[in-house]
Formats: sequence, structure tokens, C-alpha cells
Amino acid sequence: MKLKFLEQYKHLGKEIYILFWGRIVTSMGSLIWPLLTLILENKLGYDATLIAGISFAMSILQFPMLLLGGRLADKRNRKNVIVICDLVTVVCYIICGLIPLSAYSIGLFYVASVFATIEGPSYDALIADLSDGEDREKAYSLQYLGMNLGLVLAPTIGGFLFKDYLWLAFIISGVAIGCSTILIWFFVRDITPVEQTGSRAEYQRAR
Repeated sequence: MKLKFLEQYKHLGKEIYILFWGRIVTSMGSLIWPLLTLILENKLGYDATLIAGISFAMSILQFPMLLLGGRLADKRNRKNVIVICDLVTVVCYIICGLIPLSAYSIGLFYVASVFATIEGPSYDALIADLSDGEDREKAYSLQYLGMNLGLVLAPTIGGFLFKDYLWLAFIISGVAIGCSTILIWFFVRDITPVEQTGSRAEYQRAR
């Protein structure tokens, strides 16, 4: 059966499709998130109270990182923010896959997730920069589709790998994000924000 709803995404710029792929694989960093409680309990032997504390702290500390990401998206080159955050994420995931699972692995995973959070607003801002008119709505819709696809695929793949090949889940995430980073670096334009020195209307015209 032909998926007609996908036809609306035809004729968007190639950069939008590259960012779509980036959204998918960045969201697949959640390969580990759905399994985190099982990892802490079954693999590392933590008790329920400690697991709850770790999960709560990780969730709460993500919020200021999102605010920081928004600030960087306003003030810095958005493409560079995404590439730098992705590189940190890739290094953390690859190291997690190569070392024995331990509290250090969880720490590195959290660092990776922090940088994935920071880059989120830059993705959104870059979509606005690279699209206009009616295509902008379609471009955002495609990005959300990519994010949701990643969130669906991640726990499915992670579940298969959890028992004997958990290390491979980290490697897969790192390699996939690394591939998207290369594509973004070479094929997405550099767009640096213009400082707002006058009225809002003047700022919009400058952009």
C-alpha cells in the first residue's frame, strides 16, 4: 500500500532530508534510555531507591541544558553547535561500547544525552533558516517524524541487544550519529545568526 502522506515531503531541500536523518539517529540515542532502569538493576545491581534518584537527577538536570541549547541557537552558528554536540555524543557512546559496563558508562551516557539535548534548539532554528513559506511547515513536520521514528526504533533494537550485546547498542548509536554528523558538516550550509541591534522588524529583514 502506497503511503500517500509521505508525498507531502517531496521537493524539500536536500539539507532538510539530511537533518531528518540526523533527527532519527539522534533520537536513537534513546536506545539506552528505555533500558536504563534494567541496566541499573540487572547489570549493575543498584537498588530501587538509588535507581529512582539517578533517573530523577538525570531528568531534572536536562532542563537547564535545554535553556542553554536555546541560548546557543540564538547566538552561535547553529550548524557548528550541532556538529560539536554530535562529536561529543559520538565519543561518549563509542567509549561506553568499548569499556566494561560500570557507573562510568552511565556517566558517559548521561554526558552524551546532555549534548543531544543542547543541540535540539539548533536543529529547530536551522530548519527555519533553511526553509520558507509553506515548505517550512512541511520541513518541521518531517523533523518531528524523524524524531518519533528514532524513538520507536530505539527501544525495539535496544531490547534485542540488551541481554548479550548491550555494548553494541552504544556502538550503533555512536556510528549512526557519526554518519549524520559527516553529512551535516559537508552538505548543510553555514548560517550564523545576525545580532539584533534594532527593532524586531529590522532583525527579521536582516535575516
